[in-house]
Amino acid sequence: MLDALNGSQWFSTLDLKSGYWQVEIQPENKEKTAFTTGQGLWQFKRLQKANLKLSPKKCRFFQKEVSYLGHIISPEKTKAVVDWPRPGTVHDLQSFLGLCTYYHRFVRNFSAIARPLHKLTEARSNFNWTEECEKSFNGLKQALITSPVLTDPRTDKEFILDTDASNEGIGAVLSQKIGNEECIIAYFSKSLGKPERNYCVTRKEVLAIVKSIEHFHYYLYGWKFLLRTDHSSLRWLLNFREPEGQIACWI
Repeated sequence: MLDALNGSQWFSTLDLKSGYWQVEIQPENKEKTAFTTGQGLWQFKRLQKANLKLSPKKCRFFQKEVSYLGHIISPEKTKAVVDWPRPGTVHDLQSFLGLCTYYHRFVRNFSAIARPLHKLTEARSNFNWTEECEKSFNGLKQALITSPVLTDPRTDKEFILDTDASNEGIGAVLSQKIGNEECIIAYFSKSLGKPERNYCVTRKEVLAIVKSIEHFHYYLYGWKFLLRTDHSSLRWLLNFREPEGQIACWI
């Protein structure tokens, strides 16, 4: 939904009264909404026939900025993140990571930054908050309160996918060139599992490409796009004659 906002200048949000009861349903599913009253059995009908009413106090018209699914950071939410106390238990830490994960697409190298905290959730019997954990915690808070400058995808521009790999994780940046500037659309990152960390450098770089394309599938499928990696030895993939096993699947 957020990706469909490209080109929009003004925004409005409408709030329906008793919104739960005004969800549009398919005609064949009406019987599932049936309820009994003193006047017989009743079913809900489709949205446009229901004489809907808006809640004026909750509607906003012709705004330059609105909050949608939490993606506009308000002063209240920013303050909540800034004042978030250092987790003292695994449960507290999981709550914080849950918030961070919701916004992971806006944070570059998210998995690498959060890795020390994720590792701590696995050590349930020994909650040892280290300097590395403190650095990760503060780094994520800073990333969440810093407004990201991301652009909306455009169908008339070529997508650019930059991928990279390290010993601990893989990541990618999806962008488009608009005018003379490459504008970022979204980030992707993923921590490597133990078997994947044993891959050679080349295999890790290929994995980064494959997982990044899978993640951004809904942007890239059916389109020609530019793939960039700093691992030049991957050129041999284009000329591989008889690939087998995992490499064949990845190609």
